[in-house]
Amino acid sequence: MLSLNNATVRITETTELKQIALGLNEQSLAFVALEKRTKGAEFANTYGSPPGIDCIGTNKTCYVVCPIATGGTCLLQKTRATVQLGTSKLQFEPKVIIRQAGKSYLVNATVSWGNGLQKQMTTARIIE
Repeated sequence: MLSLNNATVRITETTELKQIALGLNEQSLAFVALEKRTKGAEFANTYGSPPGIDCIGTNKTCYVVCPIATGGTCLLQKTRATVQLGTSKLQFEPKVIIRQAGKSYLVNATVSWGNGLQKQMTTARIIE
């Protein structure tokens, strides 16, 4: 009975962590889509190769930093950034890879926590 209870707790915890990661991925994708929509053609200049932040291209990872408090504005930056939610000691690391495909962008958002393949989630979206 005890091992069944432990397995249930582990499954519940894993599901909660994946839901948090999915929420952070959606937040990152929504932020990039909002930036593309509001900046228009300037999006490529702002986040492309220098003088921009240099986030657009294969193997160019940028980190999404969104304040926990409501009303704050998210940022896209090159330096590694983590977020801690609630009382958990886990550090979540939201990052994006943006690839240009004509006038559209393929955005891969990945959130990782801890070490290993089972401790990350990736979501992709095409933004026009």
